[in-house]
Amino acid sequence: MLPRLPLFCLCLCLSLFVQAQNRAISTSKPLIDTSVHEKGLLGGRFTSGLEGKAAEAKKFKEDSKAFIESLGVKDLGKKIVKTAKKKFQPKDEYQGIKTERKLGNYGSGVRMTVEEVNVVKYVEDEALSPYSQDIFIFDPSQSRVISIPLKDAKNAQICHGAFKKYVNQKLIEEGFYFMGVKDGRWENYGPENELENKVYFEKGYTLGSIIHYYDASKKKIQEVIPRFYGKVRGTYYSFYPSGSLKEDGRLDDSVKVGRWREYHEFGSGGRLKKEWKFAKDKFDMTEPILIQERDQQSKVIFQTQEPLSQHKSENIPPISSDDEDLVDEDSTENSDFVHLLHPYEFSYRLIRLLIPGEAYALSSGYLNIHQTPPDFTV
Repeated sequence: MLPRLPLFCLCLCLSLFVQAQNRAISTSKPLIDTSVHEKGLLGGRFTSGLEGKAAEAKKFKEDSKAFIESLGVKDLGKKIVKTAKKKFQPKDEYQGIKTERKLGNYGSGVRMTVEEVNVVKYVEDEALSPYSQDIFIFDPSQSRVISIPLKDAKNAQICHGAFKKYVNQKLIEEGFYFMGVKDGRWENYGPENELENKVYFEKGYTLGSIIHYYDASKKKIQEVIPRFYGKVRGTYYSFYPSGSLKEDGRLDDSVKVGRWREYHEFGSGGRLKKEWKFAKDKFDMTEPILIQERDQQSKVIFQTQEPLSQHKSENIPPISSDDEDLVDEDSTENSDFVHLLHPYEFSYRLIRLLIPGEAYALSSGYLNIHQTPPDFTV
């Protein structure tokens, strides 16, 4: 029994020594057979169908990138971020042109008006369109924004950029100008800051207007047909190839209304050629009238006579109730007055005044004409 004890101790020591050596050797992470994942779970006995898809996705990404680069586009994501930064407009710029802020005020009391407007800062940046008929400028002498003809816009402070108008400290209008003409969205507000009107412009013309050009490069405008909320409505313009105005006037749902003017391309004393007067709106069936016509030297060669309905009535002194005692139907003075009476001055009160105390029936005579008011009592 005793000889076996030393032998047992010797075997135990050898076993501990071997375990210590194995522990020292296996300190590094054991190698893993990655082929097991490719085979599937549980050594291939169970598969999800997604084995090998990572390699296919990586190959598809590389092929897509190679195709985009073959089109001449590189670093697509970086270019998008760079373009977005370019769209940011500094406060002192509009459409890439430097501006300067002006503050105008006029009026008093509840009509005190304040205008915040921007103008072109540098004269060399001014490039007015020759097709703009009127230009909005800031007039320091009046301390407000005004509209002037294009030919008078030299050395003026051209409106360009944001604009706001306040009356009695309430915002009533705001929008943008582009080189002296309205651009972008313009809004008008009521006394309770409610939106009353909203119109979109594109460099002077209502957005959606039909513009025809003489050239394919679209630099020489032939005509501008206004469109407002889908209807042909607004001011119509047509131009000569030289850029001079040829004709202008208002359209109401494609119908000519109001004053229309035609112009000579060139003229020494003025360019007005013809002036027409059309109906007041699209429902008026009145025939157009040629008001006047001029030659290239601005000499009037035709002018219409003013219609009879537009003549002023005769200067007849009014009769008041205090003058009833002065009226005498037998007097010559009053008889002359009756004969000078204009048909449009006819009234029931005047008849009672001229013939007091008598029943008067309109059966025939001078005053029984078609201008007699329909509510006249007989």
